[in-house]
Amino acid sequence: MRHQDQVLLIDADDTLWETNLKFERTVASFCELVRPLGYPDEHVRRQVDQAERANIARRGYGARSFLLTLEEVYLGLAGHRALDSHLEEIRRFARLLVEEPPRLYDGVAETLAYLAPRHRLFYFSKGDAAEQARKLALSGLERFFAAHEIVPEKNEAAYRALVARHALPPAETWMVGNSPRSDINPALAVGLNAVFIPSAHNWEYENEEIRSGPFIPSGVEGGRLLFLKSFHDLREHF
Repeated sequence: MRHQDQVLLIDADDTLWETNLKFERTVASFCELVRPLGYPDEHVRRQVDQAERANIARRGYGARSFLLTLEEVYLGLAGHRALDSHLEEIRRFARLLVEEPPRLYDGVAETLAYLAPRHRLFYFSKGDAAEQARKLALSGLERFFAAHEIVPEKNEAAYRALVARHALPPAETWMVGNSPRSDINPALAVGLNAVFIPSAHNWEYENEEIRSGPFIPSGVEGGRLLFLKSFHDLREHF
C-alpha cells in the first residue's frame, strides 16, 4: 500500500476531530439543567436518545436537529413548568456545538500534510452540508483535500454515487473512518477498501459489527480492511 496515487476518502467527525464527546458533554449539561424537575439523569438520557433517533430519520444529522431534540425533550419533561430562560440556555448549547472550532486529534494536520502530495484526498462527511463545510473551514484543513463531499447519509448508494461521479478506481480507493455503520461496512459492500480507526468516544448509533472483509491487525498489510490505532498511523501505510 506504500505506492502513491491512491484515493483516500476521509471521514470528519470523530476521525479528524472530536465530535461525539462534545455532544455527550452537551447532554450532561442538559441533564443538569432539567435536574430540578426531578427526573433521574438516566431517564433524561433515554428520552434524548429516543427523540434523537426519531429526529435523525425526519431531519437528518447535526446541531440543528439536535437542538430540536433537546427542545422537544425539555418541553415534554417540563410541561407547564417550562421556562423561556431554559429554552434559551438549550439554544446556547446548540450554538456552541456549531461555533466552536473543531478540536483536531493529535497528528491529524501533520498526517494530512504528509499524505496530500502523495495521494488524492477527499473530505467525505455526512450531515448538514453548511455545518460540515463550516467545521472544515474552521479546522484549517481544507487545503489538503482535492474535493469536498457532504451527503445526508453515508450508505451504499452514497458510496456508489461518489465513485461514479469522480470515476474512482475501487481497488485504489480507501475509506478512512471511525464508524463501522457509515465508513467501513458500506465502503466494503461496494468493493472499496477501508481503514478502521476506532474512536475512544464513538457514538453508539454508529456502532455495529463489521460485516465483511478480513480484519487485519495493525501493521499487517493485505486484503481490503486495515485496522489502525490512530490517524497518525496512516503514514506507515500510505
